[in-house]
Amino acid sequence: MTAVRWTPAAFVAAGLAFLLFPLLRPWPDESVATAGLAGAFASDRWVLAHLCGILGLALLAPALLGLRAILAQAGTAGDGASAGAVAGRRAGVGATTWALITAWVGAGCAALYFGAEIFGLRTIAEAALREDDLGLLADVEVLRMQPGAVALFGVGLLLLAVSGVLVAVALWRAGGRPRWAGVPLAVGLVLLLPQFFGGPGLRITHGLLVAAGCLLVAAAARARAGRA
Repeated sequence: MTAVRWTPAAFVAAGLAFLLFPLLRPWPDESVATAGLAGAFASDRWVLAHLCGILGLALLAPALLGLRAILAQAGTAGDGASAGAVAGRRAGVGATTWALITAWVGAGCAALYFGAEIFGLRTIAEAALREDDLGLLADVEVLRMQPGAVALFGVGLLLLAVSGVLVAVALWRAGGRPRWAGVPLAVGLVLLLPQFFGGPGLRITHGLLVAAGCLLVAAAARARAGRA
């Protein structure tokens, strides 16, 4: 089955991308407009880090599509499972379907905001450095807090939180060990919105949590594929 090969790899890659985002991202003091702040926004590290964040979001839906295929295959496998176990696996497939939908829509909404962070802030910072006018950095907050953009970003992150919970429910109901394999990823995605208000240490710790959650789901997917 093709999903056996690429689903665990997709989860691992997503987890690595989520971790690289806070690790690569510059962490300047944003309370004061300085040349260092402008340089951080204009740097290649700023672009690369945010591209990693977008990649992590983009990989969630394909990874969940593969997980759904694996659980669907396991749900029809003739392994002597009881009717209750088979029903649980099928319920897991249903939960994964909704996790896939919410992840796809949520990632799309959130990625739009990431794009503004990459190119919008970089353009402002480059103009501030080029014209030697740090006052232009005041537009950074204007760009970030544009009501439509903030609303879209918030909705996207909330949908991703729902997706994470549904993944945990799917793996729990589908059976197998450990049944709680989806819980760390669910916690990480639920905390995706509030962690943006934390400092570098908290943001990096959150990246580690999401990466660990993705690794656990990858291992669970591989084990369930083997049984199927």
